[in-house]
Amino acid sequence: MIYKKDSYVAGNMCDSKLKLSVLAADGIVENAITELMGDLGIDGIVAMEKYAAMWLMVKNHICFVRRPGWREEFTVRCYISGYTAVKLYVDTIIESKTGELLVKARMELAAIDLETGRIRKADSVGFTKDMAYDTESSGLEFSRFPKTDAMQIDTITVRSTSLDYCYHTNNIEYVRFVLDTYDSEFYKMHEPSGLEIHYLGQSFEGEKLDIEKLSLEDGDLFRIRRDGEEITACKFSWQKP
Repeated sequence: MIYKKDSYVAGNMCDSKLKLSVLAADGIVENAITELMGDLGIDGIVAMEKYAAMWLMVKNHICFVRRPGWREEFTVRCYISGYTAVKLYVDTIIESKTGELLVKARMELAAIDLETGRIRKADSVGFTKDMAYDTESSGLEFSRFPKTDAMQIDTITVRSTSLDYCYHTNNIEYVRFVLDTYDSEFYKMHEPSGLEIHYLGQSFEGEKLDIEKLSLEDGDLFRIRRDGEEITACKFSWQKP
């Protein structure tokens, strides 16, 4: 099955360059996956109510080919591109109305048991093999981030508006936390080319999170820690326009 939706870049989806923002692109990807899983009857609400489980977004890799501008129309396509016994891989493609590739992404999902916290097999929460489209987009493989020490650059407190329906910090908020470490002058001089984020743990309202940064040849690696424990790792790649 392929989920498909036509849309356009609304004002609240734009950054200061009047282009689709990184956060908005991430939101499109997450919403498309949610809608796809809903159409398949295996979304997060069903997993909780029917199977006593919860889907976790484990990794997300987004590549920006060209960010569409304000009021530009686009089409979103989303499908399960692969799977293992315990993981699903979901690809999302954003194209212009003429078929030009704009953004592509891959999300890795896994389900955990609400009572034990252990990983569940995908077929125990409603997934069947015929739900997969079995076609992968190239260039969306997940990386192994280096373990090199990084420098702490910021500390934030998780607020109530950053929470999801499970009262965990919403996945997209970690992207916002990292983006906020760049100033507006940096954004004037750079275009995002890629974002890869690995979710390693959860955080909750009132907790303080330390953000560390390591500059690499091909981008910036960020780690978000709570009391020294790494809960998220995120890499941004940039290019000068």
